[in-house]
Amino acid sequence: MKEDWKRILRRGTRGKEERKEEREEKGELQVPEAREENETRGREIERYAVNEPYAAIRIINSSPPLYEVVEPNLSSGERELLKEIKNHLYETIDVSFARVTEPDEFLREKVEALVGDLSMEISPERLDTMMYYVRRDFIGYGKLDPIINDKMAEDISADGPGIPLYVYHRKYGSIETNVQFAKPELDAMIYKLAQRAGRHISMAKPLLDASLPTKDRLQLSIGHEVTTRGSTFTIRKFKEIPITPIELIDYGTFSVEMIAYLWMAVGNGSNILISGGTASGKTTVLNAVSMFIPPESKIVSIEDTREINLMHQNWIPAVTREAEEGGRSIEMFDLLRTALRQRPEYILVGEVRGREAYTLFQAMATGHITLSTVHADSADAVVKRLTKPPIDIPLMLLDSLDIIPIQRSVKVKNKRVRRCTQIMEVTGVDFDNETLKTNELFSWRPDEFVFKKESNVFAEIMDKLNLSEHELSEEFARRVRILEWMRKRGMNDFESLSKIIFEYSINPEAVEKRIRDERGYK
Repeated sequence: MKEDWKRILRRGTRGKEERKEEREEKGELQVPEAREENETRGREIERYAVNEPYAAIRIINSSPPLYEVVEPNLSSGERELLKEIKNHLYETIDVSFARVTEPDEFLREKVEALVGDLSMEISPERLDTMMYYVRRDFIGYGKLDPIINDKMAEDISADGPGIPLYVYHRKYGSIETNVQFAKPELDAMIYKLAQRAGRHISMAKPLLDASLPTKDRLQLSIGHEVTTRGSTFTIRKFKEIPITPIELIDYGTFSVEMIAYLWMAVGNGSNILISGGTASGKTTVLNAVSMFIPPESKIVSIEDTREINLMHQNWIPAVTREAEEGGRSIEMFDLLRTALRQRPEYILVGEVRGREAYTLFQAMATGHITLSTVHADSADAVVKRLTKPPIDIPLMLLDSLDIIPIQRSVKVKNKRVRRCTQIMEVTGVDFDNETLKTNELFSWRPDEFVFKKESNVFAEIMDKLNLSEHELSEEFARRVRILEWMRKRGMNDFESLSKIIFEYSINPEAVEKRIRDERGYK
């Protein structure tokens, strides 16, 4: 037995050229740590680590672009050795990793003991590489693990066996990956994801919506009966570090003036309904503008999938729940009714699409400040969506709405990007034509934003705070300066930005003085 291991190990430590010849003879493929440009579909335009120093992501500038997972290179002998190690672990581990407090150490001890028992000679560096794959497959999510650990990947989709996975990348949009699953692998991954979520999926119940311990949302299907190309999964990743308003400016989604306007609107109690199509960034914008809520305010957020993330202390995040074996489901309507009894100042609803919408607009009419999203791509589409079945809200309730930002996914220079194409202010209801009276304050024309500067919301803020037009203009200009200062400083992270916003809410003069006193800022 020991001689077999030594033979395998010797094969894994031979020279580079010898291993190359062996791979060519057997027709084996490997994922190298780096490739020459002419060996890929195009030029590498970005590379970043996701599990340093072992796994990285690189973006290849090709047509279409490629999202490539790069992992440590193993020789054929090392792959065989790794397979034997994993088989041994599967046979000998008799405890659930959920009960192990230090699973990394537990696995390493098992592997090192096996190496010692077999008198195997392997360098610490190669053992670390082996351990990466052992951890990836036993504790992580196998081939999927680097993508799940990529903070730039928002959604991950497997559309069937033998089909490349696709990710929705924060920077590059929907992009093909170099990862795919054969049928047995994909089915095994579906069962693994369901197990990690603490749920069950089977041919008898082939569909499952669930959440991973990481708060990532799952949609799974198994077999061919429901999804005819075979098993599928979609993972919508929870953003531990959400996109900030400054990042939205940096990405070109909003102008500085648009963000300054929304900052003033949110802080002064405007009801906002962010509208847009699929993957247009509605929830991202909802989370970003919610950072402008005054720090002392009581907030309740209601979502199907936990996506909103705030630094506010006085915040209750609530999520819906599907019915499980004998229990009842908890819907948005239930959570919203409960929220109204908690006397929140701000109510955030991930997306309105059912009977909860009527209660939400009643809450607006009774003085609760609400921020939400809806699936519609224009102000007229918003009215039709809300006043027709299945939502069916009376038109007069829409008069409580103040602002409708319109989000779209558009193409700019052959690249798909997200843009806020309009910010509409609701000025009243046109009952004759069954629509809203609106004021288009901001609009987008490829690729610039137009600010029309005649704001109904600003007029309401002047009345509310007893400000002159000059005073309001000064306040708006000051917030623009602060946002530009944060951009110049590279202060676009969630924590730093939230602290500045909170500080400004309490003592705006101190923030303004800090900016004036800083050298180099003009």
